[in-house]
Amino acid sequence: MNYKVMNYKSMRFRKYYDAIRTNQSFSKTSLKQKAKIITNVMKFLRIQSKKPLIIKNKPVTAQIEPTSLCNLGCRFCVRTKMGVPFGSMSFEIFKKILDKLDCLFKINLSGQGELFLNKEIFDMIRYANNRGILINISTNGTLLTKDVIDKICQVDIGEIGISVDSTKKEKYEKVRINANFGELMKNIKNLTEEIKKRKRKTIVSIAPIIFKNNIEELPEFVELGHKLGVNKISFQTLQTKENFFNSYDKEMKSQIVTSDSESVKLKEKMIEAKKLGDIYEITIIFDEDESPGCIWPWRGIYITYNGDVTACCKITESKEFELGNIIKQNFWEVWNGEKYQELRKLLKERKAPPACVGCNRV
Repeated sequence: MNYKVMNYKSMRFRKYYDAIRTNQSFSKTSLKQKAKIITNVMKFLRIQSKKPLIIKNKPVTAQIEPTSLCNLGCRFCVRTKMGVPFGSMSFEIFKKILDKLDCLFKINLSGQGELFLNKEIFDMIRYANNRGILINISTNGTLLTKDVIDKICQVDIGEIGISVDSTKKEKYEKVRINANFGELMKNIKNLTEEIKKRKRKTIVSIAPIIFKNNIEELPEFVELGHKLGVNKISFQTLQTKENFFNSYDKEMKSQIVTSDSESVKLKEKMIEAKKLGDIYEITIIFDEDESPGCIWPWRGIYITYNGDVTACCKITESKEFELGNIIKQNFWEVWNGEKYQELRKLLKERKAPPACVGCNRV
């Protein structure tokens, strides 16, 4: 068999397939709400190739930041260096956002912080579930206590992505400051076992960031995932946006995969990982090799804990590149405002807006 890393279109299809099959909330919501969501998705599908500057569909998906607070001090985190404001979203603000984004298909509850530090996070998930919205979450996994796992199994969550940047304790803890590798492994194993025991459809994935010094570990991540009982591994490279790069210390800058030989090694190890993924029935996602250009400003919206809207989660300097505030302003005033139109215009022309310089999606 000729193994290849899944191409971009195949990966997108897999993501859509997983989203549809895990959205248990959609089947439970009213016919009126189902029709509203489907109509909005169809509006987006009709315009996605044309990419007009002013659009009639609301976002199909949203990334909403429950909190910018975190219990770790990761080496590559730029929150403090870029002046990200610290705080948590209230349940009342969350409800106001969903009242404006009333036909969302999916929400990614993630941002610059650790979502389980928000004490109202499960109220938010239940509220979204009642509206037929698929909820995906991202976590560093350190707060997956038995109580949190029990609450996870009582709500509908499509996918839980957990950050694991090495298969080796010393290397992991060197990057994820204040985390304990052994405890993390126990947490993930407890989570996958409880989800299986309760027959939940939630996908548990691990999300390694690729550094120069862990390229050799790519197949090992699959072996680890198999032992932990995860369903998917979503690889991504260290963020190379210009302002991120300038905020890294010397060692982090040296860990970015840049040379041709490193890229060749990365591809070889990714193919090995894919082979093991086929054997263990673990989906391998790595869609950075090719991209049709950024479609996020037509499909999705990123909202910080205080309601600020930026182009996407990679733009942390919300005040400098803020597109509006969804709480304080009319939704359409923000969504089709001059700033959003200028952003769409540049991305449609495959030019990098100032906030996006260095991003591999442009």
